[in-house]
Amino acid sequence: MELKSVILKKNMKLQNTITIKGHVKLEFRNVLTGKIEIFEVDNLVTTAGKVSIIQNLRGLANKGEITYTAVGTDATAPDVANTDLGTEIERKLVSVRSNTSNVATFQTFYTTSEANGILKEAGLFGDDATAVADTGTLFCHTAIDKTKTSSETLTITWTLQVG
Repeated sequence: MELKSVILKKNMKLQNTITIKGHVKLEFRNVLTGKIEIFEVDNLVTTAGKVSIIQNLRGLANKGEITYTAVGTDATAPDVANTDLGTEIERKLVSVRSNTSNVATFQTFYTTSEANGILKEAGLFGDDATAVADTGTLFCHTAIDKTKTSSETLTITWTLQVG
């Protein structure tokens, strides 16, 4: 009987595992031609981001709040240990926040004069992040491969799903 109880407890523990999944959609819109290119990818949630979320659950002030997206030019593969982008070139405040059930959505719009260059990475930042590059906690990091020109706008829509 005791062994059966232990096995049941282990199985219950597995069923109650909470995961956090990141997903990002990048929409490039050419303002001259109207052409739209969309790139979507699941991405990693960093260890620092997970720690921040836990700290928020504990009630620590200014933890777990996402405030900025950023893009960069470093082609190094993202890793859960990352705390910033490799080479950040542009950062902007999240302009739209929403949630539905267990999914939080963060959206930022970059104009034709912002974030131009050979984009290789993107990140989602928060906590004590400011408009200054490499500040705050990196929650999510993803690799991309797209050159953004001054004839394009960029909308980044990031979702975090807890499940």
